[in-house]
Amino acid sequence: MYFRNFPKNLYSFDLSGASPTTVTNIFSRFNFNSNVLNNAFAFYKYQLVDGDTPEIVAAKVYNDPMLHWVICLTNNLADPLFDLPLSQDALERKIVKQYEYSSITEAYSTISHYVLEVKKTLSEVNGPTTVTTSNNIVTLDQYNYSSNTIVTQSLNTTTTEKITFYANNSNANSATVATLTIASTYKPVYVYDYEDNLNEEKREIKILKQEYIGPLTLELETVLNG
Repeated sequence: MYFRNFPKNLYSFDLSGASPTTVTNIFSRFNFNSNVLNNAFAFYKYQLVDGDTPEIVAAKVYNDPMLHWVICLTNNLADPLFDLPLSQDALERKIVKQYEYSSITEAYSTISHYVLEVKKTLSEVNGPTTVTTSNNIVTLDQYNYSSNTIVTQSLNTTTTEKITFYANNSNANSATVATLTIASTYKPVYVYDYEDNLNEEKREIKILKQEYIGPLTLELETVLNG
Protein backbone atom coordinates (compact mmCIF):
# COMPACT_ATOMS: atom_id res chain seq x y z
CA MET A 1 0.00 0.00 0.00
CA TYR A 2 2.78 2.42 0.95
CA PHE A 3 4.96 1.92 -2.14
CA ARG A 4 2.13 1.66 -4.65
CA ASN A 5 2.03 5.47 -4.89
CA PHE A 6 5.76 5.84 -5.44
CA PRO A 7 6.87 7.00 -8.91
CA LYS A 8 7.70 4.37 -11.52
CA ASN A 9 10.85 4.33 -13.66
CA LEU A 10 12.06 2.29 -16.61
CA TYR A 11 15.15 0.28 -15.68
CA SER A 12 17.20 -2.21 -17.65
CA PHE A 13 18.89 -5.04 -15.82
CA ASP A 14 21.59 -5.51 -18.45
CA LEU A 15 24.23 -3.15 -19.83
CA SER A 16 22.71 -3.08 -23.32
CA GLY A 17 19.70 -1.13 -22.11
CA ALA A 18 17.39 -3.45 -23.98
CA SER A 19 14.01 -4.58 -22.67
CA PRO A 20 13.61 -2.04 -19.85
CA THR A 21 11.32 -2.99 -16.99
CA THR A 22 9.01 -0.71 -15.04
CA VAL A 23 10.15 -0.61 -11.42
CA THR A 24 9.04 1.33 -8.36
CA ASN A 25 11.47 4.00 -7.22
CA ILE A 26 11.55 3.15 -3.53
CA PHE A 27 14.34 5.69 -2.98
CA SER A 28 11.96 8.61 -3.42
CA ARG A 29 11.85 10.89 -0.38
CA PHE A 30 9.33 13.52 0.69
CA ASN A 31 8.13 15.47 3.69
CA PHE A 32 4.54 15.81 4.83
CA ASN A 33 3.18 19.34 5.00
CA SER A 34 0.12 18.29 6.98
CA ASN A 35 -0.46 19.56 10.51
CA VAL A 36 -1.68 16.09 11.47
CA LEU A 37 1.75 14.87 12.51
CA ASN A 38 2.25 17.94 14.72
CA ASN A 39 -1.12 17.69 16.42
CA ALA A 40 -0.70 16.16 19.87
CA PHE A 41 -4.43 15.40 20.06
CA ALA A 42 -4.15 13.17 17.00
CA PHE A 43 -2.20 10.51 18.88
CA TYR A 44 -2.40 8.23 21.87
CA LYS A 45 0.33 6.26 23.60
CA TYR A 46 0.95 2.56 23.07
CA GLN A 47 3.23 0.19 24.99
CA LEU A 48 5.06 -2.30 22.80
CA VAL A 49 5.50 -5.90 23.92
CA ASP A 50 8.27 -8.25 22.85
CA GLY A 51 7.70 -9.45 19.31
CA ASP A 52 5.76 -6.39 18.18
CA THR A 53 6.59 -5.18 14.68
CA PRO A 54 5.04 -2.27 12.75
CA GLU A 55 2.90 -4.81 10.87
CA ILE A 56 1.70 -6.49 14.08
CA VAL A 57 0.94 -3.17 15.78
CA ALA A 58 -0.96 -1.93 12.70
CA ALA A 59 -3.02 -5.12 12.73
CA LYS A 60 -3.80 -4.63 16.43
CA VAL A 61 -4.78 -0.98 16.33
CA TYR A 62 -6.06 -0.54 12.76
CA ASN A 63 -7.04 -4.13 11.87
CA ASP A 64 -4.84 -3.68 8.80
CA PRO A 65 -1.15 -4.75 8.78
CA MET A 66 -0.70 -2.87 5.49
CA LEU A 67 -0.82 0.37 7.51
CA HIS A 68 2.57 -0.45 9.03
CA TRP A 69 3.97 2.61 7.23
CA VAL A 70 1.80 4.85 9.45
CA ILE A 71 3.45 3.36 12.55
CA CYS A 72 6.91 3.91 11.08
CA LEU A 73 6.14 7.43 9.85
CA THR A 74 4.60 8.75 13.06
CA ASN A 75 7.45 7.37 15.19
CA ASN A 76 10.37 8.13 12.86
CA LEU A 77 11.31 4.46 12.61
CA ALA A 78 14.09 4.41 10.02
CA ASP A 79 15.12 0.88 10.98
CA PRO A 80 12.28 -1.05 12.67
CA LEU A 81 14.69 -3.87 13.48
CA PHE A 82 16.71 -1.76 15.92
CA ASP A 83 14.49 1.29 16.52
CA LEU A 84 11.98 -0.89 18.40
CA PRO A 85 12.78 -2.56 21.75
CA LEU A 86 14.70 -5.81 21.51
CA SER A 87 13.74 -8.99 23.31
CA GLN A 88 15.86 -10.09 26.29
CA ASP A 89 17.94 -12.53 24.23
CA ALA A 90 18.42 -10.09 21.35
CA LEU A 91 19.43 -7.30 23.75
CA GLU A 92 22.03 -9.50 25.42
CA ARG A 93 23.48 -10.53 22.04
CA LYS A 94 23.64 -6.86 21.02
CA ILE A 95 25.46 -5.87 24.23
CA VAL A 96 28.01 -8.70 23.94
CA LYS A 97 28.75 -7.81 20.32
CA GLN A 98 28.76 -4.03 20.81
CA TYR A 99 31.10 -4.07 23.83
CA GLU A 100 33.11 -7.08 22.62
CA TYR A 101 32.46 -9.04 25.80
CA SER A 102 33.11 -12.74 26.17
CA SER A 103 29.75 -13.12 27.93
CA ILE A 104 26.85 -11.02 29.18
CA THR A 105 28.10 -11.33 32.77
CA GLU A 106 30.73 -8.67 32.02
CA ALA A 107 27.94 -6.15 31.38
CA TYR A 108 26.64 -6.66 34.92
CA SER A 109 30.01 -5.91 36.52
CA THR A 110 31.36 -3.15 34.25
CA ILE A 111 30.51 0.47 35.13
CA SER A 112 29.33 2.55 32.18
CA HIS A 113 29.24 5.88 34.05
CA TYR A 114 28.18 7.47 37.31
CA VAL A 115 25.13 9.54 38.13
CA LEU A 116 25.77 12.41 40.50
CA GLU A 117 22.67 12.80 42.65
CA VAL A 118 22.52 16.13 44.49
CA LYS A 119 19.86 16.21 47.20
CA LYS A 120 19.15 19.58 48.79
CA THR A 121 17.10 19.67 51.99
CA LEU A 122 16.01 23.11 53.23
CA SER A 123 14.63 23.00 56.78
CA GLU A 124 13.06 26.18 58.12
CA VAL A 125 12.75 26.62 61.87
CA ASN A 126 9.09 26.25 62.81
CA GLY A 127 8.41 25.95 59.09
CA PRO A 128 8.32 23.44 56.23
CA THR A 129 11.08 21.20 54.93
CA THR A 130 11.70 21.30 51.18
CA VAL A 131 13.65 18.62 49.32
CA THR A 132 14.89 18.99 45.73
CA THR A 133 16.91 16.39 43.84
CA SER A 134 18.89 16.67 40.60
CA ASN A 135 20.82 14.04 38.64
CA ASN A 136 23.74 14.54 36.28
CA ILE A 137 25.80 12.03 34.32
CA VAL A 138 29.49 11.93 35.23
CA THR A 139 31.98 10.01 33.09
CA LEU A 140 34.95 8.35 34.70
CA ASP A 141 37.41 9.34 32.03
CA GLN A 142 38.25 13.00 31.64
CA TYR A 143 40.72 14.64 29.27
CA ASN A 144 43.71 16.31 30.88
CA TYR A 145 44.89 19.11 28.60
CA SER A 146 48.16 19.52 30.51
CA SER A 147 49.36 15.99 29.87
CA ASN A 148 47.27 15.34 26.72
CA THR A 149 46.04 12.10 28.22
CA ILE A 150 42.82 10.51 29.40
CA VAL A 151 42.76 10.29 33.20
CA THR A 152 40.36 8.40 35.42
CA GLN A 153 38.63 10.28 38.21
CA SER A 154 38.43 8.86 41.71
CA LEU A 155 34.94 9.50 42.99
CA ASN A 156 33.88 9.80 46.59
CA THR A 157 30.69 7.92 47.41
CA THR A 158 28.90 10.67 49.34
CA THR A 159 29.76 14.17 50.51
CA THR A 160 27.57 16.31 52.72
CA GLU A 161 27.62 20.07 53.19
CA LYS A 162 25.53 21.99 55.69
CA ILE A 163 24.74 25.70 55.40
CA THR A 164 23.08 27.63 58.23
CA PHE A 165 20.99 30.76 57.72
CA TYR A 166 20.63 33.31 60.50
CA ALA A 167 18.11 36.02 61.20
CA ASN A 168 18.66 39.34 59.41
CA ASN A 169 21.54 37.77 57.43
CA SER A 170 23.85 38.51 60.37
CA ASN A 171 26.19 36.14 62.18
CA ALA A 172 26.12 32.99 64.27
CA ASN A 173 25.10 34.91 67.37
CA SER A 174 21.66 35.46 65.88
CA ALA A 175 18.90 32.90 65.96
CA THR A 176 18.98 30.17 63.31
CA VAL A 177 16.10 30.47 60.87
CA ALA A 178 16.91 27.67 58.43
CA THR A 179 19.49 25.07 57.43
CA LEU A 180 20.34 23.75 53.99
CA THR A 181 21.89 20.30 53.75
CA ILE A 182 23.44 19.31 50.43
CA ALA A 183 24.21 15.61 49.97
CA SER A 184 26.09 14.62 46.81
CA THR A 185 26.11 10.91 45.98
CA TYR A 186 27.86 9.20 43.09
CA LYS A 187 25.83 6.20 41.95
CA PRO A 188 27.38 3.71 39.51
CA VAL A 189 25.40 2.73 36.42
CA TYR A 190 26.44 -0.62 34.99
CA VAL A 191 26.59 -1.34 31.28
CA TYR A 192 23.67 -3.78 31.31
CA ASP A 193 21.40 -1.39 33.24
CA TYR A 194 22.33 1.46 30.92
CA GLU A 195 21.58 -0.51 27.74
CA ASP A 196 18.43 -2.01 29.26
CA ASN A 197 17.11 1.48 30.10
CA LEU A 198 17.80 2.67 26.55
CA ASN A 199 15.94 -0.36 25.23
CA GLU A 200 12.94 0.25 27.51
CA GLU A 201 12.70 3.90 26.43
CA LYS A 202 11.77 2.62 22.96
CA ARG A 203 8.78 0.69 24.30
CA GLU A 204 6.34 3.62 24.29
CA ILE A 205 5.30 4.76 20.82
CA LYS A 206 2.63 7.04 19.36
CA ILE A 207 -0.43 5.74 17.55
CA LEU A 208 -2.21 8.02 15.08
CA LYS A 209 -5.95 7.95 15.71
CA GLN A 210 -8.05 6.14 13.14
CA GLU A 211 -9.86 9.27 11.92
CA TYR A 212 -6.58 10.80 10.74
CA ILE A 213 -5.51 7.85 8.58
CA GLY A 214 -7.64 8.98 5.61
CA PRO A 215 -6.25 12.55 5.40
CA LEU A 216 -2.69 11.26 5.81
CA THR A 217 -3.15 8.66 3.08
CA LEU A 218 -4.64 11.28 0.77
CA GLU A 219 -1.67 13.57 1.35
CA LEU A 220 0.71 10.70 0.62
CA GLU A 221 -1.00 10.06 -2.71
CA THR A 222 -1.07 13.79 -3.55
CA VAL A 223 2.62 14.34 -2.77
CA LEU A 224 3.85 11.31 -4.68
CA ASN A 225 1.55 11.76 -7.67
CA GLY A 226 2.00 15.51 -7.98
